[in-house]
Amino acid sequence: MTIRGFFASLTFLALASASPGLLASATKVETKVISTDVCSVLRRPELFVGRVIRLRGFVYLGVDHMNVADRACAGRGIELAIPSQRVFNQRDVSHFYKQMNHQNRRGAATLTGLLRSDPDPLTPYVLNIQHAADVGPAE
Repeated sequence: MTIRGFFASLTFLALASASPGLLASATKVETKVISTDVCSVLRRPELFVGRVIRLRGFVYLGVDHMNVADRACAGRGIELAIPSQRVFNQRDVSHFYKQMNHQNRRGAATLTGLLRSDPDPLTPYVLNIQHAADVGPAE
């Protein structure tokens, strides 16, 4: 057995005897984020549903909903959701929400999240926010 083979065997034995949590984290695969824009998503939603996307747009926080839109495809938008208290408590998402409230509930932001379809015809696509960045006044 070569030295390289010996170390490979030791590594395998160490991983095999590791706790399941450690082994799972060692094999974790990163999710690919697709950079796009609001209009592209609305034009061809089937390309983005079920995927993690990043887009920048004009954000509106209403009383009972929030959405992201783009002037290039005015009159249409993507519903936004903060899927859990854990996500809401993240520094970037919490800052996004507070900043939007300080700006009369309107502004611009870069949002990353999982796009899903929704059976409600008024909100056929929803972006479950995972991260928010570059929050500022409407451009």
